[in-house]
Amino acid sequence: AKKTLSALGMSYEKIHAFSNDCILYKKDYEDSTNCPTCGISRCKEGKDLILKEDVPAKVVWYFPLIPRFKRMFQSRKTAKSLTWHATS
Repeated sequence: AKKTLSALGMSYEKIHAFSNDCILYKKDYEDSTNCPTCGISRCKEGKDLILKEDVPAKVVWYFPLIPRFKRMFQSRKTAKSLTWHATS
C-alpha cells in the first residue's frame, strides 16, 4: 500500500492510537506514554509481558482530503465529470 500511495503522489500520516480507541496520541497527547483515561501503556506487550517501547499498540492511517480533491480537479475532464450535477 505504501508503494502504491507514494507512486500516485498521495501522502498519509500514521497516528498512534490507544488499543481501546479511547484517544489518539496526537497534539496534546503526542508525548504521552499512557492513556490519560485508563492509564494503560500505549506500547505493545511481548509474550513475556515486557513492554516493547518502539512498537505502538495500534496505528491509524490518516489520509488528508484536501490534496486528494486538488488532484481530482486538476484535470478538466475529471472536474467536469465531478461537477455535472451542479452545471446541468
